[in-house]
Amino acid sequence: MDDDYVSSADMAEQALSQAVDEHIEKSKEAIEHIESLEEKIRSWNMEDIREIKLMITEMRALLQKQFQVQIENFMNMSRIPTQKVPDVLKHAYKIVCIDKRGYALYGHEMDKITHIKKIAEHYQQRQAACKQSAKAEK
Repeated sequence: MDDDYVSSADMAEQALSQAVDEHIEKSKEAIEHIESLEEKIRSWNMEDIREIKLMITEMRALLQKQFQVQIENFMNMSRIPTQKVPDVLKHAYKIVCIDKRGYALYGHEMDKITHIKKIAEHYQQRQAACKQSAKAEK
């Protein structure tokens, strides 16, 4: 019998071991990158809403791809630096944060940007329409 002979079971075990090692290494790299993004998000300077949108989008994709985790279940979104957000608007439009120029990042996917004044105007129009509808029903 040849001493260099490696059984298929041994080869499979080696391949599995190598795959596990590679997966662990990739997971460690992903975790380090996610931690770095989280630190950047939490220390955002509130200058440009597009910067925070990019970071959140990247973190969301990494968490979903690597760990099947939603960003909202990973970090407390209310800890993101922001200008003051009126509570009624924050909840009605899922506003994440507002930059120093008044631009808001909002929406269920945290992927929409508009000025807070436009959101406030839209909210007022909705409220007026609801009142008008209620009067019409009477």
